[in-house]
Amino acid sequence: MNRDLAIDATRGLAIWSMISLHFAAGTRIAAPTHAYPYVDGMSAFVLLSGLVLGLVYRRWIERASLRFAYRRLTRRLAVLYVCQLTISIVAVAAALAGHRWLTLLLPVDGWSDGLQLAFTMRYLPSGGNILLLYMVLMASAYLLFPLLMRNRWQIIVAGSLVLYGISLLWSPDWFYVTSFTAGHRIQNWAGWQIMFVPAVVIGWKWRDWDVAGVIERHLALVVASAVGFALLMHFGVDAGPWMRFEPALADKLDFRPARAVGAWLLVPAIYGVFVMLLRRWHHDWLRPLVMTGTRSLDSYVLQALALVILPIHIAHRPWSTTTSLCVVIVVFGLCWAWAEFRREFAIDKLHRLPMVLHNRFRRHPGGPDTPATGRSDRRDLASVSPDP
Repeated sequence: MNRDLAIDATRGLAIWSMISLHFAAGTRIAAPTHAYPYVDGMSAFVLLSGLVLGLVYRRWIERASLRFAYRRLTRRLAVLYVCQLTISIVAVAAALAGHRWLTLLLPVDGWSDGLQLAFTMRYLPSGGNILLLYMVLMASAYLLFPLLMRNRWQIIVAGSLVLYGISLLWSPDWFYVTSFTAGHRIQNWAGWQIMFVPAVVIGWKWRDWDVAGVIERHLALVVASAVGFALLMHFGVDAGPWMRFEPALADKLDFRPARAVGAWLLVPAIYGVFVMLLRRWHHDWLRPLVMTGTRSLDSYVLQALALVILPIHIAHRPWSTTTSLCVVIVVFGLCWAWAEFRREFAIDKLHRLPMVLHNRFRRHPGGPDTPATGRSDRRDLASVSPDP
């Protein structure tokens, strides 16, 4: 299927935002993607994940069946679990090696205790704790797809808004994704779903509503609205007379309205700008962002692992500004290189990696460099398989 490269570029920018914040917070390299008040890469990551989920799974349901989509969704959730488990086990190893300060987690009593916490998704290190929230939100698709197939999207949006309103007024303990930290609450899924669930609807209706065309035709208004809201938040709440209301308006744990409104304004503006640039520039000018965006899950996992491994084995913290700059570039470059590697070898599913590489390098009498499948693995950017 053809991809919308502007969506991938926006996801790639979200990955850059996360990497620059985690490895170089407060430096100039992190400043551009954190200048917008109360919106960060995580917000965009969740929104765009819902959008792509709606886009991709509607095609699968229409071309195959709901049962097929459910199977794919179940496998996707299993992949997310394995990814989060990998991050958690690395965090356990770091804690037992005396580097617990890197993860902001509590101490564990040996490998048995650590593995139990990891397998039950309770050992979520700082910078690597999004995937459990993502799993909870993705699981909601089991309920969303039947309603979307019946064109009951209004019920979904209304339910999402009601749940978000409830989360702002009253959030019981089970609304929170928790971790083994001193302050165990890390995300309020009932608040954060306002970024994901409506985005699934928009992704599902992407072509029906000509969402890309609407954004492109009204790009000036979209950008102006995003900039206007940013100025209002900065001069009114972040550094203005309403500063005392900041926790109620912009708290990240509960995903308060300033964050939700800001993200829903900024992400379409960035997407529209990328649409415009891709029409005028050669695609390779934005290739680093596009390619990391095509493999946004891989990129997130790589940066989460690097956040623990690099300070232990490569460059001990605290880092100078120059070191932070270099680390950001290296980690993002690693994510880009991995995405290119998967594209070059047509590795759509990681469990197929050994067989793909074996076939890639197995020589035939008629063509020494031809893969055993007999087809070329060279593909255009727009044909890379989706990564919802």
